[in-house]
Amino acid sequence: MRPKDGKVETRLAHLQTLRIRMLGGVNAVMRQIRASGQKPSSVRVRRAFYRLDEMKFVEDERKPLPTEEQPFAARMVTPKGLHLRLMLTMLYAAQCAAGPGKQWDAPYPVQSTAKQPLSWMSLSASISQYAGPGIQLASEDVNRRRQIMAALKTLESMALVRANTKPGRFTAGFQLLCENGTSTISSAIPYTVPDDTEQYVEIPVEFFTRGWVHVLTNSEIAALLMWFDRIKYNGWVVGADEGDPFTVTYVTGDVRHGSYGLGREAYETHQALDAYQLLDVIRPDKRYDSGKWEGYSKDESDLLCHRVSLSPVGFDRDAGEVVEEVLKRRDTGGYWGRPMFSTPKRVDRFPTVSSDE
Repeated sequence: MRPKDGKVETRLAHLQTLRIRMLGGVNAVMRQIRASGQKPSSVRVRRAFYRLDEMKFVEDERKPLPTEEQPFAARMVTPKGLHLRLMLTMLYAAQCAAGPGKQWDAPYPVQSTAKQPLSWMSLSASISQYAGPGIQLASEDVNRRRQIMAALKTLESMALVRANTKPGRFTAGFQLLCENGTSTISSAIPYTVPDDTEQYVEIPVEFFTRGWVHVLTNSEIAALLMWFDRIKYNGWVVGADEGDPFTVTYVTGDVRHGSYGLGREAYETHQALDAYQLLDVIRPDKRYDSGKWEGYSKDESDLLCHRVSLSPVGFDRDAGEVVEEVLKRRDTGGYWGRPMFSTPKRVDRFPTVSSDE
């Protein structure tokens, strides 16, 4: 019998609890703030948040870029912590309230009140384990508030938010700062929604309204930002002759490390993202999912990267339901699998891979 994967079991149990207790309610609040505001169809994220302006050289997979040299999204790839999800949720909330080029001056409080029911707690879905005495649900709320406060402190250390009174005191309110890294702790640049003159990727609004921001791992989210960027700025259109064009891209290891600061663990999330049918991953015939090659040789013409496109199935599905179904298959069969009869599009011709950009 195949041994159980403890990480998958833990994630599945966490997700099932999340769906029972709060995910549907948080998704409803996400839809509410969009419906009452600008109604964006996507959320713009400035390129500097997830990608370095200049690619750095990384000699070895085992020696990634130092944390302080990585873009923000890569720094937020941690096993635990809400800072990446919270930051993206704040960008979503800002763009529901303000149009391109405009500043958002009214971030929500951390915790809901009778006068202000909308808060970062009402827009965040997470379950904290509590081992002490008392009422379980009340304790979960207390711990979730602590998680949000800890995430805000991390974002403050990166100069992505600034407390209104003194550092670390977010109960009195805070300011959202520009996500492109131009702020410092002593010189804050208020956040404005990216306009058409800037470089950015667009996250489908359903990423937020359908719960993906809450159920994907930090690694999966950071990898998605990379794939959105590759598809927009380094993709090529195929299938036009058949009347069904779509954009395909790839990323080499040196670019993944040197531009996006992401290691192999983040790259391997393509298996999960393909299983969720968010990406279509086209695998070269000679390459296994592990990245190893059948009949390996040093002939670089054989060493094709996986090709990736956005799946037409997309984000407009209940994220909790989709991911739970996939995790159950993973837990039972030990592999990342799509639903039966679901296959990605094929690509027959690839351009030459180059590590220089």
